Amino acid sequence: MDSVQEKWGARFPFTLAAPSFAIPAGVAENCRFLVNHFHEIDLLFYETESCLAYTDEDLPPDLAELACSWHVHLPLDLPWEAGFETAWRKIDGLLDKCAYLSPHAYVLHPPTVPGMLAPLGARLADRGVDPAAFLVENIGKCSLVPVWDEVTAAGFSACLDIGHVLAYGQRDVLDLDGLWDRVRMLHVYGAERRCRHWPLAELDADGQELLRTVLEAFNGPTVTLELFGQADLFESLDLLARWHATWSEKK
Repeated sequence: MDSVQEKWGARFPFTLAAPSFAIPAGVAENCRFLVNHFHEIDLLFYETESCLAYTDEDLPPDLAELACSWHVHLPLDLPWEAGFETAWRKIDGLLDKCAYLSPHAYVLHPPTVPGMLAPLGARLADRGVDPAAFLVENIGKCSLVPVWDEVTAAGFSACLDIGHVLAYGQRDVLDLDGLWDRVRMLHVYGAERRCRHWPLAELDADGQELLRTVLEAFNGPTVTLELFGQADLFESLDLLARWHATWSEKK
């Protein structure tokens, strides 16, 4: 199978990333598989405690030698309800866990408790991490609109999930002041239904037009094909390449 670099690299004006769950194997095996096809790997930290318990078997030192860049998706179950200090200890531990890979970005779901982004930005700065490296994502329970003032005040960036925009009626996100100055990543897939991400072939004409509009406005470095299976991932990659080539010709 040709790599993205060989097959599509010259056609995309952004870096393509894939999540570290594409084949039925562990994290390390997935990363070693994906590096042959993608410039960047999205290291998925799904659950806080299990990821904090990762050993060198899960994240072996030689992953740092792979010829790719990295970003991290932080867990969905960070314990914000237990208070900021508790949540911060977990985040701090996860940052230590993946530091040897030198990730350029960290995707963060909005905290489930209000008022957490400001202290998080300050604590990151104290740790020597630029808050702009943290990308707050629009999710079903919280689009970027309710937290945008907090995001901008604390210096965070944004990750725009196209599937969530479509599934949860979040087009008002696109009208946020200064949005495209802060969006550093797109999550792209066909649809979100029944707690699953579906391939790009599921996008109807309206969804395809939204994807085209967003890609044309996007100034950031990374587009992640957020699909969790080899067939869906590579079929969607081929479809994205065809669409992007067609849209580019029509400009």
